[in-house]
Amino acid sequence: MGRSQVVAAVALGALQLLVLISLAFAGPTEQPQDAPIRINAPDVVSTFLIDRVEALPGHPLNAQALSTPAAARRSVEQGRSVAAVVVDLKGEQDTLYVAGANGAALNREVLEIVEEVEAQFGRGVVVRDLVDTQAVGRRTVHVLAGVPVVLGFIVAVMITWLGGPVPRTLRAGARRIAAVAAIAVVGGGVFGGLAHALGAGEVVTWWFLAAVVLQVCAMTTLALESVFGVMGIGAASALFVLTAAPLLRLTHPLLLPEPWATLTPWLPHGASLEMATGEAYFGGPDLRPLLVLAVWGALAVVTMIDARRERES
Repeated sequence: MGRSQVVAAVALGALQLLVLISLAFAGPTEQPQDAPIRINAPDVVSTFLIDRVEALPGHPLNAQALSTPAAARRSVEQGRSVAAVVVDLKGEQDTLYVAGANGAALNREVLEIVEEVEAQFGRGVVVRDLVDTQAVGRRTVHVLAGVPVVLGFIVAVMITWLGGPVPRTLRAGARRIAAVAAIAVVGGGVFGGLAHALGAGEVVTWWFLAAVVLQVCAMTTLALESVFGVMGIGAASALFVLTAAPLLRLTHPLLLPEPWATLTPWLPHGASLEMATGEAYFGGPDLRPLLVLAVWGALAVVTMIDARRERES
């Protein structure tokens, strides 16, 4: 083993050790940070409430005003906010709309914060759940989001086992990419049918989600191998497996401790979870996680091309 491989092995071992230590002490935070919440109230009241919310220690909520109660409800139903408060000055109680799909822990934290603010004005809160999980459980959605990530990693490992960590020629490299794409298309179709059978959403959407995630994760693993050799598999396991461990607790990403709360939405498994949750509960996936996956896929291709140039120079 050359000096560069020794250095890479030590760095990889240290990375995974740091991840494991972090996970050992990681747990849900006491409150979210910058959780999006919408407020519908008369202009003066909404401005005053937003100022109070924005002044809370730790900035747990990111509050914005909406002009109508219907718009506030839609923001929750479509997953654009985790909660919405509709103020009714005719009575002494306001309505807090939440989505059960976000998990009891996040909804509980948001409720406690809203109740604390509302109590300052002698007002109460009535909770209404707009998006429940009765049709398909959150655990099922988390599993559906994670399976394509694991399959992509396994596909890359199998390709490495059959043909080595680095393709010998440019044509061999192109064949690898084509093989990954074909497996993603076929596997995505099977996966889409399974997800639909579980009541999680449309076949076509889940097929697309699974195919994209599987291909991106496989390509990223192969790209890491093009740089680190067979040790790239270890780097991929740290990226896809170890860093995904907090999500296995069914904790909403907004309640993950740092750095997971910041990193998770920008990692492939975080984007996969966001797309899966959007399809299962909020009327369809958002564009942002798809763009995240597209960037990861593009970086993987560029990395493999650059690594080949370096080897041939």
